[in-house]
Amino acid sequence: MVKRREIKILQLFTVIFCVLFLRCSHHVEKKLEAVIDDPKDLELPRNVADSLWRRAINAGDFKAYNEVSNNYWLLLKMPELYYYAQLMANRHECPEAYMDLYDMFSWEETINGIELAGKDSISRNQSLIYVLGAYELGEESALSYIHKEFGHRVRPPKSITYLKKIQKFYEEKK
Repeated sequence: MVKRREIKILQLFTVIFCVLFLRCSHHVEKKLEAVIDDPKDLELPRNVADSLWRRAINAGDFKAYNEVSNNYWLLLKMPELYYYAQLMANRHECPEAYMDLYDMFSWEETINGIELAGKDSISRNQSLIYVLGAYELGEESALSYIHKEFGHRVRPPKSITYLKKIQKFYEEKK
């Protein structure tokens, strides 16, 4: 008799839990149905963005970089993101910054009439430096891009290889 009562209580709690769960999930779905009329609605407040950039660049805070750089990608703030990504890559060897730079150099889009993809050999080599640098710094997502660039069976070259190609190009121009 005790077991049967325990089973009934357990069933009652299960039903109550399911009802509450379904009701809560319906409430969450309604909240997610927001419409963004203006991309500026996604923009971080200036003081928040500045604070995140300071933490990222001055203190090498990779999490702060991630948060603010993702926001800049959403808003297509490429010139600013390029500058800050360059600082993060150079000062702190931030793998995500290297990937952002690679993406910017290999992104085949046009913004305000400016073709973004660097199709010249210097830009191409620079983009390869960034993706290989990210991989060398342990960025796992870089591997799929490296396979796309070089094939699956080829061992990735070192980023220095492409830096030397750029250096050679400028030495030959003299």
